[in-house]
Amino acid sequence: MTTIKEIARIAEVSSSTVSRVLRKDVSFSIQEETRRKIIEVARTLNYRTKQNRKLVGAEQSMDSRIGLVIWCSEQFEFSDPFYMTIRQGIERECAKRGISIHRIFRWIEDESPALDFTGLNGVIVIGKVDSDMLPQPSYSEVPIVYIDHQGSDSYDSVQFNIASAAKQALAHLLQLGYRRIGYIGGTSYVRKQDGIHYIEDERQTAYTLMMRERGWFHEDSVFVGSWGAEEGYRLMKQAIQQGNLPEAFFIASDPMAIGALRALDESGIKVPEQVGIVSIDDIDLAQYVTPPLTTVKVYTEEMGVTAVKLLIDRLLGRVLPFEVTVPTALIIRHSCGGSMQKEVVAPIS
Repeated sequence: MTTIKEIARIAEVSSSTVSRVLRKDVSFSIQEETRRKIIEVARTLNYRTKQNRKLVGAEQSMDSRIGLVIWCSEQFEFSDPFYMTIRQGIERECAKRGISIHRIFRWIEDESPALDFTGLNGVIVIGKVDSDMLPQPSYSEVPIVYIDHQGSDSYDSVQFNIASAAKQALAHLLQLGYRRIGYIGGTSYVRKQDGIHYIEDERQTAYTLMMRERGWFHEDSVFVGSWGAEEGYRLMKQAIQQGNLPEAFFIASDPMAIGALRALDESGIKVPEQVGIVSIDDIDLAQYVTPPLTTVKVYTEEMGVTAVKLLIDRLLGRVLPFEVTVPTALIIRHSCGGSMQKEVVAPIS
């Protein structure tokens, strides 16, 4: 059985240094090269912590209890199914493997939940919650997997390439000959210890970059608010009232696109004859609206399933943190002029 002393000897550092690195002690300052060397040596020697050694060979009936940290309220989750389907993927895989979701922590509006990981074997964080929000003992005691955010280099994460998905959506509009393309989206934010930090969403950044490169970017074609169908409706109404409506819109999420479709319909503007629409998500409802949405599919349930698999792998002894990027696929329907449903998988970049 590999010991910390053996790892220290091969890595040419002290035993205490190895111990603090493998416990993910965030108060310990060490060069990144040395940290990676220690982790690689531990991985090569198949080192397992005491907690993980108890779990070896027990993958089929782990009897583990995990916690979910979800960055939004249930109300928000139901209004925009992105995070709901991630959670459903987690629940499905946990049920399959006999793992109990013992505790769920949620933010209710801006009120932070009391995070207590005592008695949990692992934690999955859904959404943009910074690692400084988590109980500090968790760094050494509880494996953590992030979904849709990279909380720290020390943790596993499962994400999709947002910028790549946005570029795929825009490229489709450009290939169809659209030039005056507008944008409707929401503002992203990360929950940190000192409060909410608002940031420009990566979809908006990708849109701005691609349109500027072609000399077709117009500030008055960008409409940004919060998220959800109601905001999509409001922002499209704003665009219509402003006049000089773009030929097409890239909309950041399916719920926002569905709200935008209603606003266009109420104004007698036909889709795709007068305005083309492409969005991101491919929620179940996207194929049933009129017209059916062309959208970039995000495999949200698979992101949840993958997170559970990564957590189990950690519990069984893996030391090196993994970052998994799930591919996306363009689903061509009718909202921007497509005549049939077709799936085009985006390359990971």
